[in-house]
Amino acid sequence: MQDKGNRDQRPVTKLVPGLSRRTMLTAAGAAATAPLLGRRARAAGEPIVLGWVGPLSPPGGYAEGILMKDAAAMAVEEINAQGGVLGRPIKVVYADTRGMPAEGRTAAERLVQEDKVVAVFGEFHSPVALAEIEVFHKYGVPFMACDVWSDKITAKGYPEVFRNSTAVSLIDTTIGEWMVAAGFKNVAMLTEKDDIGLDSRKAVAAVLDKSKVHYETADAEPTLTDFTAQILRFKSHQPTYDLFFSEFAEAGAYDMIRQSHDLGFAPTAKTAIYNSGGAAVDPTFWQNAGQAGVNLCTENVGLPKSGWNDKTKAFVKTFTARFKASPPGSAMESYDAAWLLAEAIKASGGTAAKGIIHALETTSWVGTRGKYSFSTDRDPAWHYHQFMDAPLTIIQYDKYKQSADNAPILWPRKFATVPYTIKKPV
Repeated sequence: MQDKGNRDQRPVTKLVPGLSRRTMLTAAGAAATAPLLGRRARAAGEPIVLGWVGPLSPPGGYAEGILMKDAAAMAVEEINAQGGVLGRPIKVVYADTRGMPAEGRTAAERLVQEDKVVAVFGEFHSPVALAEIEVFHKYGVPFMACDVWSDKITAKGYPEVFRNSTAVSLIDTTIGEWMVAAGFKNVAMLTEKDDIGLDSRKAVAAVLDKSKVHYETADAEPTLTDFTAQILRFKSHQPTYDLFFSEFAEAGAYDMIRQSHDLGFAPTAKTAIYNSGGAAVDPTFWQNAGQAGVNLCTENVGLPKSGWNDKTKAFVKTFTARFKASPPGSAMESYDAAWLLAEAIKASGGTAAKGIIHALETTSWVGTRGKYSFSTDRDPAWHYHQFMDAPLTIIQYDKYKQSADNAPILWPRKFATVPYTIKKPV
C-alpha cells in the first residue's frame, strides 16, 4: 500500500511472486554494470554494515518490496565485486516491516541496537517510514528513504533523513498542471479520508483553483472496497464530469477501478479516469484490475526511457534477465540508495554519521535515475534533503497488460511520447 501510492501504503498484493528469481549475480555481470569503488578485486577486513527496511510479506506491498530488496542485493554484490568501500566489504541486514508502522519501528531499533548498522535505506510505505525516522533521528543514524512520498518525511527537518524518490507535493502539482493542460473543465475527485489523501487533494485543488477548473470532491475511508454509492452519484451528476480523479492507494483502489469501469462511469468517451497512489504501477496491477485498467492514467516515478543513461540501461538489462521482471522506479531507487551510501562512506573516509550526512549533502553522483543532489533549503520544509529532480511522468495505458515503461507518456511534454495529453475511448 503505497504512500500516495506509496503515498502511504500500497495496495495489498494478491499473488505471491516467485522467490526462485533470487539467483546470484555473477562477478562478470556486476563488473560490467558497476562503477569502481576500489582497485582490489576483493574487499577484506571487517564488513561495513548497512540496514534495509521494507515490506517483504503481507499485509504490506511485498511484491514491490521484494523487487526493491533484489535491486539492493544487486548493488551490494557489485560494490563488493569491485573491492568494497575503503577496502572493506558491504554487508546488508534486511528487515521485513510488513507495511506496518509498529514493525517498522521495531525493525529500526533492532538494526541500530543489535546489528550496529552505520546507515539504513529502503522502505515503501510512508506511515512506516514516519515511524522509522523517529528511531534513526534518536540515534543519529543516516537514512535514505527510497519510495515513500509523504511531505512530512523530510519536512520534519531531521539531518539524518534523505529521500531519493519524489514527494507528494511534487507529484500533485504535476497532476494538477496536467489536468489544466489536458483541458478538463469538470473534475470529480475521490480521496482517502486520511492526512495524506486530503493533503494530496488540497495540492491538486490549488492548481485547479488557480486556473478556474471546476471540481467536486468526496472522501472515502481507506478500508473501503465498495465504491458503488460514490461512483453512481458522480455518474448521475449534470453536467457530466470529464475526469474521474481518485487519490486512493489502499487495497480498494483495484475495486474502485473495476467498479468505475463496470458501472459505465469511467473510462468512457465522456469521462477519463486517473488513479494516483501507485496501485496502477504495482506488479500485480493487471492481475487485479483486469481490462478495466485499459485507458487509465497514473503517475510513474520511474525515469522514462528517453532519459536513461548508460547505468540505467545496464541495470535494467541485468535486472530483467536475472529476475524476469521489469524493475519499477522503486527498485531503481533502492539500487541507487545502496550506491549513494557507499559513495558517501567513501567520500567521508569512514563510517561516522556526521561525515556520511555531509557527503550526501554535497553529492553529485550519477545513478540509474540521473544526477543526484539533495536540497538543504527549508522553505518549504519538505525541500530539506529532498532529491528535487526526482523523475516523474504521467502515463496512460492503451493496451491490456502493458508495462508502465511502455505506456504512452502524456506529461510533462518534454518526455511525451504521443501528441495528445489525454485519449478517451471512442
